[in-house]
Amino acid sequence: MHFTPDPNIQTVAEAYALDARDFFQQQFRVTLDWSDASILSVETVMESMHRGLASARPTEEHVMNFAKLFGSYVGEVYRRRHGATWGIIEHDGQQFPGLQATGSGNLFWPWGRARNRLVEGADHNLWHYYSALIKPA
Repeated sequence: MHFTPDPNIQTVAEAYALDARDFFQQQFRVTLDWSDASILSVETVMESMHRGLASARPTEEHVMNFAKLFGSYVGEVYRRRHGATWGIIEHDGQQFPGLQATGSGNLFWPWGRARNRLVEGADHNLWHYYSALIKPA
């Protein structure tokens, strides 16, 4: 895997994260406060949305819009609280937005995880994912 920092991706992710906060406030009356614990609220909503997908049958584009929204919030909480840089991850000939953790250098891609959570369900729990990211080595 290879990582290239990209400030444009950070700008996009920051905007999506702010949109996520607005979405949660407007749709669910939930205030996301940039805390680690707020990821649990995101997970709760994503579980509900996952259950609704079977009947809604959204397009992949629609799913990815929500994945970017929720994944950006998760990534931004991590970046702000624990240190990371947004950029492009290259893996197996593919490129996708993700983060590199400051210090450990670990790479992770919350947009992909959020997409999998919405489509595939609880095996891709965002709270468990985030908790593993912040767990001390």
